[in-house]
Amino acid sequence: MLPDEVYKRRPNHNNTPESIILIVANYIVFAVAMQLFAACTKINSFFWVTLAALALYNFFNIRKYRADYGKAQIIAYVISIAGMFLLFFLLRSRELSC
Repeated sequence: MLPDEVYKRRPNHNNTPESIILIVANYIVFAVAMQLFAACTKINSFFWVTLAALALYNFFNIRKYRADYGKAQIIAYVISIAGMFLLFFLLRSRELSC
């Protein structure tokens, strides 16, 4: 049996760090925006609007949870941004039938 303190430690057992939630949200929004607005040869302007909104969301989220972002979280965030650039060029380089 587990002691009661384990369940009282965090409300709703919400143990996922905000940095991981931000990275996952970035990839989901980016992948959906790529499929909807940048799948053909021409990149739609709504793709850039979506990326601007995502950047604004990232700015305010990092500013709100500044205490939770240590050196390891910042490195993971920068690597995830680099991964999104790589994913963009990888998905744009393949043959598409529009």
